[in-house]
Amino acid sequence: MRAVCLASSSAGNCYLLQLDCGTRISTVMVECGVAPGAILQGAIQNGINICEIEACLITHAHGDHCKSAKDVAKWGIPVYASKETLAMCLPDGNPLEELKPNVIADGVAVLPFKVQHDIEGAMGFVIKTARECVLFVNDCKMWDEDLSAFRFDYVMIECNYWHKSVYAQLNQVRAQLQGGNLPDQERKEALALQKRHERNINSHMSLAGTVRSLKKLDLSKCVAIMLMHLSDRYANEYEMKRTVEAAFHISTYVCKKLGGIK
Repeated sequence: MRAVCLASSSAGNCYLLQLDCGTRISTVMVECGVAPGAILQGAIQNGINICEIEACLITHAHGDHCKSAKDVAKWGIPVYASKETLAMCLPDGNPLEELKPNVIADGVAVLPFKVQHDIEGAMGFVIKTARECVLFVNDCKMWDEDLSAFRFDYVMIECNYWHKSVYAQLNQVRAQLQGGNLPDQERKEALALQKRHERNINSHMSLAGTVRSLKKLDLSKCVAIMLMHLSDRYANEYEMKRTVEAAFHISTYVCKKLGGIK
């Protein structure tokens, strides 16, 4: 598989996967949360003909993942997502059946499964061809589905924040609020920071959560792990990459905010 990252952050997500089907290469877009022009330009810069993209998968209906769904559909690319996601961003799209193989292109099947996020219909994807098995999980706290039967060749997974930093800040702000001596403006700022951290913890995957999730998978064939959707404020890409590589001895890469994989 060749993975191309056009964008990876809360500002926008879009990935192009060129999958080995044995007798042919199938190009699939996953997420379309950037402007249509950025998708077209990114595809051209990476030597990909937009007309050769055979399907677009969307994990959930937040704008940074589905912004250009209607434009992608107008280009003639079939868009696939859960029925809840499609109801919010593309009602005439193609609904995916949960925990069943959905054929999205010749030689490409997707098994969608629920993930825990703060919006209905959020899904992760097992993408299979005759030659490859890929896991794609973006924007979630965790998932309950047992995926241990799959032997993954590639894993693309969210690693949003460094838990040590976020929990240290959260404990500090909670202590300040409990102290009750903050001026009104500082209290307002502290409450906003507490709310932001609590939302991240309840809807996104930390470095520790990413490692726990990876440990549940069969990675005996895995050749690469790609970390996605790193927070601008609360990620530490060097610590994340080092920790995952040390835990699994698998080449680990970071999907960059403005595109590219490092």
